[in-house]
Amino acid sequence: MNDNYTRDLKENLDAVLDAVVEAGFVDRDKMGLGGHSYGAFSTVNALSLMPNFKAGIAGDGMYNRTLTPFGFQSERRNFYQAQDTYLDMSPFLRADKISGALLLYHAIEDQNQGTDPISSRRMFLALQGLGKQAALYMYPYEDHSVATYASDLDLWARWVAWMDTYVKNPKPAQPKAALVP
Repeated sequence: MNDNYTRDLKENLDAVLDAVVEAGFVDRDKMGLGGHSYGAFSTVNALSLMPNFKAGIAGDGMYNRTLTPFGFQSERRNFYQAQDTYLDMSPFLRADKISGALLLYHAIEDQNQGTDPISSRRMFLALQGLGKQAALYMYPYEDHSVATYASDLDLWARWVAWMDTYVKNPKPAQPKAALVP
């Protein structure tokens, strides 16, 4: 069961990040993360819980656990038995807290019952509506993971460009235009 998922994710990431920064492996101001499927779900949760990451890449994930009401991964309870847990584990409900740029991708023909493409579309629309830096790429004729050579090359090119843009060589924040009466 996942009653402590978000707390444990945040505490574990805090500990790992402190250790790798102290060891000199990473620059705390230049960190990104990514994942696929449950890893994508965890990536977006991490972005919504911690301000450390400048960018994230999430593919074929589920970001609103109310769309999987009869369990997922190790969660044996259904939504009606554990509503608080399902809501707490839904980074869609914390989209306003995401500070890093998020690249979403999803295979249009995803047959995994727990990762319907609607989740990525809705997450992107939420981020767009909130004025967050986000992009969504949908891959036609692909299942839960891209399998064609062309899609694979496209995906890797987008990943590298995304991390180069938002982590490796970020542009300084531009001041927002103000309306002067």
